[in-house]
Amino acid sequence: MEEVLKILLVDDEPEARELLKYMLMRNSGVSVVGAAGTVDEAVKLMRSEHPHLVFLDIQMPEKDGFHFIEQVQHSGEDPGIIFVTAFEHYAIQAIRNSVFDYILKPVHQEELDNAIERYRIRGRKAHEQDLQQLVEALRGNGPSKIKLNTRSGYVLIDPSEVVYCQADGNYTHINLTRGSSEVVTQNLGVIEEMLEGSSFFRASRSYLLNLKYLTRVERKSCNCFLEYPGATCTIKIPAQKIKMLEATFTR
Repeated sequence: MEEVLKILLVDDEPEARELLKYMLMRNSGVSVVGAAGTVDEAVKLMRSEHPHLVFLDIQMPEKDGFHFIEQVQHSGEDPGIIFVTAFEHYAIQAIRNSVFDYILKPVHQEELDNAIERYRIRGRKAHEQDLQQLVEALRGNGPSKIKLNTRSGYVLIDPSEVVYCQADGNYTHINLTRGSSEVVTQNLGVIEEMLEGSSFFRASRSYLLNLKYLTRVERKSCNCFLEYPGATCTIKIPAQKIKMLEATFTR
């Protein structure tokens, strides 16, 4: 039998807390151990109830969700965090690129249940470094880098320095403006999701192109030309993708 997950709700809107609590009652694998309207109240409940999982609204008056995250860092507690938010896209990308999860308001039952299941599968991975990187990314105070796993550890890469990504089975070659290439252990589909919302285009099953460096397209040969400091490369893509690529510049 699966362990019953203890859940803490943090949202300044009473109606939102009650709705989420009602929706969670439909899931027999969880138990709501507390609901807080402020960060201070949430921290007290976290220390007394030791929840496995916190559903956290970021946008709250006075102390917001960032303050709660900082309190978690220094509390000795290690709950999973799922953001329940209406935040704009750039923040959603920061969350997605971390070990954390999110669901958007208004919350739907299926999305809520799926988030809980993802937490069970992934396990509790909220570590000090991940929390700090997320705070920096959301606040815009840190470098806009993403963390990509390698065979021996991980690399931090600025998406603006990625010229193109090339699939290699379950691995991906990340080709950079400085002329180097990193082999990461995420497949191209995962990399595409991490870079969603940036200037990247899925040109084929094997290539993800940074349109920032696209300078020329030849319809007849289906070739795309990418230029970056000191180098040029040519990548051939399917004809239907040539049409889709053109459409991105004529919207």
